[in-house]
Amino acid sequence: MSISQGKYKPSISAIDEVDDRSLKNDDLQKQQIEGSETAPLTINQQKLHIEPSNRTGKDVESQIDENIGGNGNSKVDGVNGATRQANGFRAFLLPGRLSLDAVMQLSRKRRILYITTICLCALLLVIIVMMIAFWPEVPFYFRAELCLEKECVQTSQQLLLWANISKNPCHDTYEWACGNFEREYAENDYYVIKRGEWNYKTYNEYRELSELNRFISMLPSTGASYTVESMISSLYRSCREIDTLDKSQSDLLLRKAIKSVEGWQAFRDSNRLQNWEYKKALVHLQAIYGIFPYYKVSVENRFNKPHEYVVTLDEGEIGLPDRYFYSIDPNDEIVRGYKLLLRDFAINMGIVSREADLFADEIFHYEKRIVTHIDSVKQSDESKLNEIKTLAEMKTIAPSLPIFESLQAIFSHTKISDETEILIRDVNVFRELSTVVSTSDKKPINNFIIWALARHLLPHLSREYRNLVENFDHSIYGRTATYPRWMICSQIVRDWLQFAIDALQQQQTAELTKIKRYASQDYKHGKSNSAFYPSKSQGNDAFLRLMFYSLQNQLRDSVKRANWIEKRVKSYIIDKLITMRLQIGIPEEAITEKSYIKDYYNELLLNNLYFVEHLESIWSFRKVRMESKLKAMNIVDTIVSEMYTRQSPQSIRYSNILNMLIISRSIAASDYYDYRYPIPVNFARIGTDILEVLIDSIYTFVEQYKAEHSILTNESLSAQFDLPKVDINCLLHTTKAQTSTHELNKLSAHALRSFHYTLSAAKIAARAQTNFIEAIDTGSPIIGASIDQGLTYENLRLKQRHRMPGLRSFNENELFTLAYMQKHCSTMIAGKDYAPVKPHVEQQLAENYLFNATWQQIQFLPRSTRCSTNALSCSYIL
Repeated sequence: MSISQGKYKPSISAIDEVDDRSLKNDDLQKQQIEGSETAPLTINQQKLHIEPSNRTGKDVESQIDENIGGNGNSKVDGVNGATRQANGFRAFLLPGRLSLDAVMQLSRKRRILYITTICLCALLLVIIVMMIAFWPEVPFYFRAELCLEKECVQTSQQLLLWANISKNPCHDTYEWACGNFEREYAENDYYVIKRGEWNYKTYNEYRELSELNRFISMLPSTGASYTVESMISSLYRSCREIDTLDKSQSDLLLRKAIKSVEGWQAFRDSNRLQNWEYKKALVHLQAIYGIFPYYKVSVENRFNKPHEYVVTLDEGEIGLPDRYFYSIDPNDEIVRGYKLLLRDFAINMGIVSREADLFADEIFHYEKRIVTHIDSVKQSDESKLNEIKTLAEMKTIAPSLPIFESLQAIFSHTKISDETEILIRDVNVFRELSTVVSTSDKKPINNFIIWALARHLLPHLSREYRNLVENFDHSIYGRTATYPRWMICSQIVRDWLQFAIDALQQQQTAELTKIKRYASQDYKHGKSNSAFYPSKSQGNDAFLRLMFYSLQNQLRDSVKRANWIEKRVKSYIIDKLITMRLQIGIPEEAITEKSYIKDYYNELLLNNLYFVEHLESIWSFRKVRMESKLKAMNIVDTIVSEMYTRQSPQSIRYSNILNMLIISRSIAASDYYDYRYPIPVNFARIGTDILEVLIDSIYTFVEQYKAEHSILTNESLSAQFDLPKVDINCLLHTTKAQTSTHELNKLSAHALRSFHYTLSAAKIAARAQTNFIEAIDTGSPIIGASIDQGLTYENLRLKQRHRMPGLRSFNENELFTLAYMQKHCSTMIAGKDYAPVKPHVEQQLAENYLFNATWQQIQFLPRSTRCSTNALSCSYIL
């Protein structure tokens, strides 16, 4: 059956068969050509045969087009369409021949397959690009290795000892950070010893005293009496032997001291105040014992340049811890405990019960009268603070106070005249004190002076008198166990001979460092080319310097952003921060010079029979050191004086005269700080401590600015440059306690400021830590730190940040938060609610207040643990 060629339309399957046959024929022809060089060419092959040497690429293409596309002269007419499609497919497969026409010439099945493949490849390419662009960065604590070094394990142990990380930090914040703190305290050796509140600060203090007790026990107890080591051992041993003193001996010592101030009117054999002169007794009390009723004498820095030392007068001492207790309910436990102390002292001195009760009431009400006069001045708007006055002017302002005679007796080797300038903390306070004295009878003045003397001696007498003081402490802090004697004596030695202890410890550390340095150099040159790692002392100093300048830079930026600071004052504060220097430990010149320490204590004689007699010796020594500040001193003596002439030594303090931050090496000797600890832990601990001191110094800068620009004498103008007062509403909101605004306003200025110090320090330390780590990662220098930055980063192993054992999932921000919140772990002791009392006793808020305040107000802390933050913020926080 014949088929008409013009009417035939091949189906898709037929076309596919033609394509397949065409491809097979082409392959067969190709095999024939390749298989034999002499094989005869077909007619079409002859037409397609082209000499490559004589024909260009365009000629080849035109020849192919003529033979394939042609003018319809192909001799294979029966398969003309199929041949054309096959040749088109081959052209499509050739390089450089891809085109839309070629794709459209494919069969529908192949075209769909081709387009689908291209779409899938394009989609896969887009997915790969998107994954590369948005692939999350793997945190360092997943990439980093686990640290198993001693310091890493020690840090983890410290943090995990108190924390309960199984708790949710968002809902059980305190349990998360401090869940095991109370249990650890109950199992500690110091259980029920600390008064009032057991917290992180007291925990470290007791560890320091325990280490000091071990250090003293290792000192030589025999030898020449003039050596520093024997002096420390002798004082400690004399303190431990105080229990050998009986009551009769204590009575004799008390009566001897009372007789030195011309007697007590309560004794029947006295002259009944007929010949008693309060000015003579007051001067004797100040010059011999260092006891300051009515007014206190010290040597501080001037606020105006050159900030040299000047004699300073401030309000005196009273019996209760704070003026606040004289305005509360008379039946309060603390007030009743104080009156009981007064009464029992009088009875132990042989005063009958009725007169003893009268004595207690008179003392309390006389002190209350003094406090009332002082408060009336401080609450007025006419206060005159930090003014320089001559002694001639003070005779007019406070004629009833023997200020001139006191200074002559205390500074016996300094010329004191009417033209001598002194710094008065509050001029109006001294005017009121003079009024109180001039309008008082001799009897209450005599009782007040005698009680000031007795209060100073009681803790160092026999057990009967020490029990009186201990019972009064129970009314303040709660009834707890008695301090062990070794702890009391270690604290006394630390407070009295701090320079000697620090110098000896620093000498030992320097010798050990020198030995290790030589050993490491021998090992390095002889056996290994490994990098030299510094000793603990060297590393601590280097890291502290880096951290100090990082904190200083961040504080400076925070001050710049504080729009509530007057612009001129802000500029002055920033200049002071830029020029501030850092001193770590005692200067090397004082340590290397063997006779320096001995000469420093040349005026201290401790060869007394009874320990209570050491009080006179130690005050005589302190007077000499205090008076030396009024004369010209070199830089080494000035630094030592700034560190150790305070009655209560501070491990971190700011020097006004030097514009220098001074850090004691005692911090490095403890487990509180180590340069090998994780960076966030060091910033959360000692970093915030440094910032609190720096922020406190800002108030000193403001006073300096006002003094240098003669603003202090102008009250209305002076108020414009003062820093804003503490936000009481913020404090009231964050404490979550039954405290009224009226009660918070009764807190001392330092207690209120400490709240702002804490919040500002936490916020700035968190920022500084982030910038510090970024600087290490990028190898950038810390501005201001004049040391080899890149080498220091390597030697201190700051770039080798590892995961912490037991805290593997904690990143750096979470470590900072955990370490910082643990600084506010606390537990109350003896069931007493000590939190409302602590700001008046220790001039600091209770730790549970600060724990809640920092978590609520410092948004960095909850954010680091992926918790919601509080939208409200306290004002005037740097």
